[in-house]
Parts: sequence; C-alpha cells; structure tokens
Amino acid sequence: MESQSPRYNSRCAVCGKPARVFLGSTSYCQDCYNHLSDYLAGVQTPTNDSYQILALDAKGHTVEFAVERFAFGTHSVWTAVEQVPANDPRRQEGYVGRRVSIAVDARLVSQDEAFDALMVKTQYLVGHASMRAVPLSLGEAGQTTAQVAGRALYANETGVARLEPGEPGERTVVVDGQRLTLQQFVDMLSCFEGYDLYWQIRDASDELPMWL
Repeated sequence: MESQSPRYNSRCAVCGKPARVFLGSTSYCQDCYNHLSDYLAGVQTPTNDSYQILALDAKGHTVEFAVERFAFGTHSVWTAVEQVPANDPRRQEGYVGRRVSIAVDARLVSQDEAFDALMVKTQYLVGHASMRAVPLSLGEAGQTTAQVAGRALYANETGVARLEPGEPGERTVVVDGQRLTLQQFVDMLSCFEGYDLYWQIRDASDELPMWL
C-alpha cells in the first residue's frame, strides 16, 4: 500500500515547476497561478511572464533585473529583482541587490503598460544613487561615517532605503543594494550632522515622490 501523499505538493499541479502558491490541496507555480487568477478575474494574461530589465546605474554600469508578476484578481504586483551572481565578491560585503515594485489594476492599466511603468521606475531608481562610496586612504580614520570593505559611505541629500530583518532581534537597512546595520546607516548620515532630517514611509510599489 502506497504511503499517503502530503497535503501540499512541492511541484505545480499544472506544469511540474516548483510550487509557490497553495490553494486548498492544489499547488501552483507562480506563472500557472497568475494565469488561473487572470482567467477567473477576466484579465488578459501577458504573452510572456518572464521579463528582464537592463538598467544603467549612476556610474554607467549595466544592471540586470529579473521581473516577476503576482496576480491578485484584477490587481497585480510587478517586481524587478537585481540579479547578483552567487560568486559576486560584493556578496561578501553585504550586497544583496535592489528591488523595485509597482502595483497596478488591470482594469485601468494593460499588462504591457504595467511592464513599461516598472521599467521606467527601475531605471530611475538605479540611476539615482542614494549614497556614495569613497575608498579609505591610508591612515584615514573615517570614524564619522560608515565603513564597508575599505570604503567610507556617505549619504546623498535624497535617497531610498528599505528596512529588512537581520539576525534575530535585529534590523537592517538596504541602500543602493548594500545591506547596512542600523548603526552603519546612522553613521552614513552623519555627514549631515546639524541638519534637519525629514522622512516619509512609502510602500515599495508606490509612485516615486516628487523630491526624488
């Protein structure tokens, strides 16, 4: 007698890819779930769910992003995730890459328009550096700012940071794809000591603020 199958299968019931969504006892990969959600909501599914974006950073370097879409009825969240190879030496320095998201209502915006909007937002954010890194010269103390891998980090006047969990009980801040501790983040801002600091909390998928 065969053993009882688990309630949730790790593979998509439609195509066999690794599952990411579980509805009842049925498992779906993200693409098949999106197609099902689109069908039930009467939304036109894009002809291709696998997109890539190439953007230029503030130094003119090409940055590659993989795009994924997650459908919730008529609403979709599109996210561009920077591709950082496993052997990239920056990973040893806490570099985790950048993420850019938009949320759209398919009743108002077509899927092609949504991808175009994500591409524009990605290029804008990647091209706008939130901090600058200066190599620590020999004998320079650099005690008034954050130090990462032999570089001193200084905040720019405007920027974007993403709060993320770190070790248990800790929080980290990701700026320009670089993961910083809260202390490093504060140290990076110390170049503006004596100035007023204003902040605004926004969902990652919101439109960019006018001041950025």
